[in-house]
Amino acid sequence: MKPTALIGRESELKTLEEMRLRHDAALILVYGRRRVGKTRLLQEWAKQSGLPTFYWEAPRTTAENLRSSLAREFGRWAYGEGGPRAPRFDDWADVFRAIAQQIAERPTILIFDEFPWAVEGDESLPSYLKTAWDQLFSHSRVKLALTGSHISTMEKLLESDAPLFGRLTSKLYVRPLPFVSVKPFLPRYDAEKRLAVYAIIGGIPDYLRAWDDQADLLTNIRAFFISENSPYRNEQHVLVGDVLRRDSPDFEAVLDAVGKGYHDLESISAYAVLPSHRVAHTLETLIEVRLVERRIRASIPPRRHENARYARYFLSDPFLRFYYRFILPNRSQIAQGVYTALEQEFHTQLRAFVGSTFEELCRTWTVIQARNGNLPFVPEYIGSDWGAKHQADVVAVSWQTRQVLIGEAKWEIEDFDNRAWREFLARAEHVHTRLKNTAPVKGAQAQPEWKQHLVLFCRRSVTPVVRAAVKQSGARIITFDEMVKDLERIPEWPAKK
Repeated sequence: MKPTALIGRESELKTLEEMRLRHDAALILVYGRRRVGKTRLLQEWAKQSGLPTFYWEAPRTTAENLRSSLAREFGRWAYGEGGPRAPRFDDWADVFRAIAQQIAERPTILIFDEFPWAVEGDESLPSYLKTAWDQLFSHSRVKLALTGSHISTMEKLLESDAPLFGRLTSKLYVRPLPFVSVKPFLPRYDAEKRLAVYAIIGGIPDYLRAWDDQADLLTNIRAFFISENSPYRNEQHVLVGDVLRRDSPDFEAVLDAVGKGYHDLESISAYAVLPSHRVAHTLETLIEVRLVERRIRASIPPRRHENARYARYFLSDPFLRFYYRFILPNRSQIAQGVYTALEQEFHTQLRAFVGSTFEELCRTWTVIQARNGNLPFVPEYIGSDWGAKHQADVVAVSWQTRQVLIGEAKWEIEDFDNRAWREFLARAEHVHTRLKNTAPVKGAQAQPEWKQHLVLFCRRSVTPVVRAAVKQSGARIITFDEMVKDLERIPEWPAKK
């Protein structure tokens, strides 16, 4: 049976509770991707607080119907089903005044869900809410949470020219669950299978509850992405449309290009058959709504990141990565019910697909180790590095102490062999050389040579020859099982002293 308790949200619950205890009145912004569990998180927080809680989900409708919906639902909550019929309100000021009068001085939690839908129905709503907050709620003991999935709309509420600017007590961006939180959802799978699931659907609680760990990966892939009965059959349209709220072939073309493995501006532009300036503008929007991630080479000093010429772009959402990699290119066959070639592609290429998520997990492990002071130095930046002749999966750099950690992540081969070791040493040398050739800060004195630390992140083991070479070089070996144990044992964020 799938877990019904809230999984992996301890830090978010702690943040919300600290905010509740710190303020009499609080206006909180809670936002994140659809199905990430924002509503479930707020409901659990409200339950643990013991405070009376009113929940309203804004419908997609007109301003008049929005006001009627809020007044009607609040009346049911305040008076019960047999209570007086909610009056008609001609403006938002009257609705908020009626709510404030009913709550009075009682500590109460109000949750306005799908708030962007309400703003879409009436753009004046934030202004009315600002006035109501200033005149009514800020002097009360109300905790008002505004939540929604349209990330750009929610973040615009934080801008300096937005009506609610300066009124928000706190904001909370709800991220997908980390890899270690997948285990309670899929207890029958071993860690390698859980990583494969994580690569396909990510840390989204709704997806994880729907995944059947009594069946194999391919059966679940059919159920999620191919079956006409799947509730996620058109999920990609929902996810993209939910955050963009506009139709443009440029967005689809750029997402398709990045999903196919084109990661630099030039190749994305060529594949999408769009001029580079349009691609650059589209990428900026996709980054803003967190559909695309921009990565900078780790060997580029942070002071140059804003002007870095060699950025790479990747889809941020695993579900969309899988869709654009496997489903979209085969949509004609899927429509005809012909799945043989597609399923063969799953079998032959899924391991490489999971390998990219393994690389990300290695970088996550490195970040957590750094936060907890478990690396030989304190890095200023952690990422990956690349060039014409090298690709380094994990690179952590301190320009101040001139130290670098370079890691190789190998998922596709089960035993790291001597050839892979030699290739890794060559890639590490390219990174080392690039760092040595980085232009120093103006006026800086002569500095010592760079010191490098090597780490092999391997799926299962290394050959005896490689183990001897690693020992001689002073490098470190981290197997996937060891990494999982570390991630389960070491806190993602160390406790504040």
